Amino acid sequence: MNHIAKRKIQHLLFALAACCLCACGSKSDNEATITPSAESGKSLTAAPSNNENDKTSQDNTVSTSSPTPEAPKVPRYHATIYDNQSKGTKIELEIAEGDIIDIEKFTQLSGYNFMGCYDSQKEGGELYIDTNGLVCAEVVSDIILYSQYVPKNYTLSFTCNGKNASQYGVQNVNAAYDTDILEFLPLNRIINETDLIYSVSYQGRLLTDITENKKILLNEATFQDFETFANNTKIVLELSTVTVYQEKHFGVQEVCIKDDFNQFEQRFKDEYICDALSFSDIDFELLESLGFNSAIINVTCCMREKDDGNQEIYIYNVAYENNANDNKKEKKEKVKNMEDFLLKSETHDCNKKDIEETTTITIKDISLSRLKSGTGIYVYYGASGFGDDDWYRVYTDIDVTFIQKLDK
Repeated sequence: MNHIAKRKIQHLLFALAACCLCACGSKSDNEATITPSAESGKSLTAAPSNNENDKTSQDNTVSTSSPTPEAPKVPRYHATIYDNQSKGTKIELEIAEGDIIDIEKFTQLSGYNFMGCYDSQKEGGELYIDTNGLVCAEVVSDIILYSQYVPKNYTLSFTCNGKNASQYGVQNVNAAYDTDILEFLPLNRIINETDLIYSVSYQGRLLTDITENKKILLNEATFQDFETFANNTKIVLELSTVTVYQEKHFGVQEVCIKDDFNQFEQRFKDEYICDALSFSDIDFELLESLGFNSAIINVTCCMREKDDGNQEIYIYNVAYENNANDNKKEKKEKVKNMEDFLLKSETHDCNKKDIEETTTITIKDISLSRLKSGTGIYVYYGASGFGDDDWYRVYTDIDVTFIQKLDK
């Protein structure tokens, strides 16, 4: 085949291919056909259609929902807030219902709880700002508000002798801030049946004693402690006590009181016993400063008579120094020296032999000045008569009560 014939055949083939392409392109214009490129292998993107129907279709796909309308603005009004407890301190701000206000803006009063802001200084007003700072009522105009507070309640806890005072029957009490707590303090109470509570202190600082009668307010000015009243609700107080009653029991076993031929000397001999209650724990100066000025002494003696005769009981406030080697003159001098310390003596006669009997010797209105000149209460015994007139001391109880005797 010659060269010209070959070229005619090629032109014919191209013409046929073009006809095929035109036939494919005659499909519906509403369909987009993407044909891969023989050279690149990539997809071809169809161009946007200019068909009017396509425009209508696109217009129909636009969202039909209407835009969200803006919420109406809540009007804000001017508020003047007065703090009743701080003498007119005020806060100026714009508020509307639903606002949250920083409560730190309001005065934080030590000892009080913030209760909110009301439209009245007195109880019964309407609450506008609550304890969380929320504006909880509708505000329709400029307004004047008043912050209100209530006193905090505190627990007063007591210690005594290094222990919780509940062990002595003193319980915790509740008291409101800035109230007079004198009536809550357990002053003048007897604990342990022997000790009187006479003062209360806080961290070593004395609050009061029973010789005073003034208000003690539960606040930091009285206690000189801001942190306690601002941040805590428990206050520990220390109670101080003084001994106002003493007692002692003697009588683990019976003791024989032997007779002597010399009645004058019998209670001052070595073999005679002495039961004693010491005043070493008694603070006489403190008692006198608290108004105590006298005492009542009771000596109860249980005895059993061996033979017929009387029993002698002598009560002193100092101890007699027995010395079996003293001569008669020395003994007489000691007896004379003891006269100023003899508080009372009594003779008792048992009615029956070998039957226990009890006698009580009471000494009233003994002045503290006389008692503090000695060292305690000392009970000596003697037997009257001669020979075998002996008896037994079964037991003896000694008790001393200090009292505040009013002057006539």
